[in-house]
Amino acid sequence: MILGFDIGNTHIVPIFYDMKGNILATFRIPTHLEFTEDTLFIMLKEFAKNSNLEILNVENIIVSSVVPNINENFSRLGKKYFDINPVFVNLDNVENKIKILPNMERGLGADRIVDILAAKNLHPEKELLIIDFGTATTFDMIKDSTYMGGSILPGITLSINALFNNTAALPKIEFTEPETVLGINTVSQINTGIFYGNVGAVKELILQYKKFFPNAYVIATGGQGRKISEYIEEIDEYVAKLGETGIFEFYKLTINN
Repeated sequence: MILGFDIGNTHIVPIFYDMKGNILATFRIPTHLEFTEDTLFIMLKEFAKNSNLEILNVENIIVSSVVPNINENFSRLGKKYFDINPVFVNLDNVENKIKILPNMERGLGADRIVDILAAKNLHPEKELLIIDFGTATTFDMIKDSTYMGGSILPGITLSINALFNNTAALPKIEFTEPETVLGINTVSQINTGIFYGNVGAVKELILQYKKFFPNAYVIATGGQGRKISEYIEEIDEYVAKLGETGIFEFYKLTINN
């Protein structure tokens, strides 16, 4: 059994895989929650037990993290409880799969690396535009295994929190699909603006990418993007667990190196 961690700015998602890459179980931990390697192991052990999994069957640990300041907790977890040095997702291990243009900054985040690996595995012959609706909404363009560039938008929840935290009178809303563009109160007006504002921004960015890569196959992922993707016909496919799949793809590459 392989244990993966998808560490984002909002949630940490532990993922248990079988040796073929099938996802056996996942759960979510708030990233801001303070924990040690000991409390993390207790949570993992209890969840594994509830999922009828034996925690001590873990053979390798792969960590995809965009929150560097908590990475050491996962290193200590692996060494203390599994006698394993976790492998952290980075470009060095996948240079033969993802090439970076010479004039480009090398700091491609782990979350984007695993998205790219999973998308390439699904569609190895296609030019790919990958849109991940997370804390930030990210766009990544891949052609011939080369990372051509991308863009970043504030994510849906981030936009909602920004309105709530920086205004005195506006409430914090729960994001839902609006019934109409004609909001009749503050909550429905915020929700309508956030929803259709993101639909419009994503459509425009896809249009701009298509000017350079007209044959790009557009894949979306990320929980907040599921409903919005239904409104954007330019998105060819929505893949719910693209990042989780990519973590296992990274594992396969590391054991074959």
